[in-house]
Amino acid sequence: MRWYWLYYVPLLSGAVATLISKLIYGKAFSIKRGARIWGTYRVLIFEGGTIEIGERFRCVSSESRSLITLFSPVRLTVFGGGKIRIGDNVGLNGTAITAVKKISIGNETMIAPNAIIVDSDFHSPWPPDQRWTSKAEGAEVTIGKRVWIGMNVLVLKGVTIGDNSIIGAGSVVTQDIEADCLAAGNPAKKVKSLVP
Repeated sequence: MRWYWLYYVPLLSGAVATLISKLIYGKAFSIKRGARIWGTYRVLIFEGGTIEIGERFRCVSSESRSLITLFSPVRLTVFGGGKIRIGDNVGLNGTAITAVKKISIGNETMIAPNAIIVDSDFHSPWPPDQRWTSKAEGAEVTIGKRVWIGMNVLVLKGVTIGDNSIIGAGSVVTQDIEADCLAAGNPAKKVKSLVP
C-alpha cells in the first residue's frame, strides 16, 4: 500500500505534460481518450508539423514505472511539416520518434525500451563540407498493426514493417519487413515466419 505513489505520481506528471502540450501546440497535438502516461514525456512540434495519438495510449516515461529502460523519456518530435500518427492501444517505453515526413504506427503495437524511429538522415551525406548546413530528404515510415519492436531497435527512413511482425532486440531496420514474421539483426532480416 505504501508504494502506490510509485504508480500514481508518474501518472499525474504524464497528465500535466499532456495538458501543457495541448496548450502550447493547440490543434497540432491531439490525443484521444483513455491514455495512461507514466512520467513526463517530451513533445516538440516545429514548422507546421502535427502529432496525433489514438485511444488508450500507453506511455512509460518514468524510471519508477519501467525497471528496464536505460532511462530516456519518451520523445515525440516533428519539424518541417512532419507528421506522427499513433493508432489505438499503442505502447511506448522510453522511445524516441522524430519525423520530417510521416511516421505511422498501427493499432496495438508495442515498442520496447530505448527504441528510436526516424524518417530522415537529417544531414545530407555529400558533399562532406555541407553536412552541417544541408538537410537530407525524408522517407515515410509505416509500422503495421500488432507489431512488437524489441529493446534498443533502430528503425530508419523509408521502411514498412508488416502487421503482426516482431523485430528482435538490438536490430537495425533498413529495409521493409514482411507481415507475420520475426526479423532480427543489423540489417534486420526475416528469421522465420510466425504463421503456423
